[in-house]
Amino acid sequence: MDEDIKLVESCLNGSRSAFQQLVERYQDYVFTIAMRVLKSREEAEEAAQDTFIKVYRTLGTFEKKSKFSTWLYTIAYRTAVDKARLKQLPTSSIDDEESYIQLAGPDSENPAAGLYQKDLNSQLKAAIGRLKPTDAALITLFYLHEKPVKEVAEILGLSLSNAKTKLHRLREVLKTELSNQLETEIEDLL
Repeated sequence: MDEDIKLVESCLNGSRSAFQQLVERYQDYVFTIAMRVLKSREEAEEAAQDTFIKVYRTLGTFEKKSKFSTWLYTIAYRTAVDKARLKQLPTSSIDDEESYIQLAGPDSENPAAGLYQKDLNSQLKAAIGRLKPTDAALITLFYLHEKPVKEVAEILGLSLSNAKTKLHRLREVLKTELSNQLETEIEDLL
């Protein structure tokens, strides 16, 4: 049996320490999701607390059809989005300039390759940042956090087929945008 499920069952049987273990295990990731959506540390801290309060109150509704983390991340994402709407805060993609995405580490043997990779990562982050928040979240969760498409669809409230279709279209959008950017840079060099 999954350790998270054991902790959930212990919580449902009244164990506060089991819930504390779940909070400690996921608090950083829940905060990160909230921070990337809300872009305010105070608002993100409040959203993270609200998330864990909701989880505690609704733990009995967790049906174990998906992983606990998927259920928790869905609550965290929706809580942050709801908080942004309620306070009419500007929302942001969960992947922005403040997040540290690396597709591959720089090659210490070849500084030029390291600079090229850093530039590529920067351009990719910028391209993702220009997407709608839900699209950016889809790309980020699937490619950069390597979540299965089914889990990403659950987190974002999309159907599986819709998530797959959006991923295909977004890949094409990013490919075109990055290709155009590269062509512009080459023309500037000539």
